[in-house]
Amino acid sequence: MTTLITNDDSYSIGMKILLEAASGFDKNTYAVIPSRQRSAVAMSMTLHKPLRLHKRESNVYELSGTPADCVVFSIYSKMFPKPSLVLSGINFGDNCGLSSLIGSGTVGACWIAATEGIPAVAFSMYRNTREWRDAKNWGDLEKLKEKTSEIIRLLKPKLEPHTFFNVALPNDVSKSEIVFNDRLQMSRFETKIDKRNDPHGYPYYWIYGNFSKSEKGKDLHDVAVNKNIVISKVDLKRMAEHGGI
Repeated sequence: MTTLITNDDSYSIGMKILLEAASGFDKNTYAVIPSRQRSAVAMSMTLHKPLRLHKRESNVYELSGTPADCVVFSIYSKMFPKPSLVLSGINFGDNCGLSSLIGSGTVGACWIAATEGIPAVAFSMYRNTREWRDAKNWGDLEKLKEKTSEIIRLLKPKLEPHTFFNVALPNDVSKSEIVFNDRLQMSRFETKIDKRNDPHGYPYYWIYGNFSKSEKGKDLHDVAVNKNIVISKVDLKRMAEHGGI
């Protein structure tokens, strides 16, 4: 098996943990990641300008595109062995809820992989801070790596073409249980638009969102309140034939 690691945060602690965990199962593991932060780009692809590839480490490459670009490039460029599995993340901030499933760049890489018939798993972690570059905000890194390896081991026999799993980790994985929950909260954020003026007095607008309250029984509540690891399955073949996830 050949495993591709990608994400939407570019070079990050979460990516390195996922790469190390995956390498314990598949020696033919490499990472192709965006050259800069590309959150919330969903499945967008770069079609109207060239892409550039930069080798950062022996098995880590940066591409001047989106997470979806990284997956497509790895499949079709002939620069790398074609992946038989795509692992995306670990994203700093959970991808719970239907809106995140649709809009996340981390998950978007898995949508693209699944449409190409390659099984995939998206990893994200619930966090109360945005300081993703600070290692202490990731918790116990060794326990996180161990739990990530456990999840990969659990999901490998369940992998199928045209499907992917969305894994949301709590902020402390040391005592968390793994649960499967396909009941997705509709929205992860309450959208806000802030109007401001630039130094010349012209208005500009900033789109952002406050965290939504969790709904009992849904994936976000399981992660944020119950402190569980939540796994949701997305089956594209079922969607195409019958509708729904």
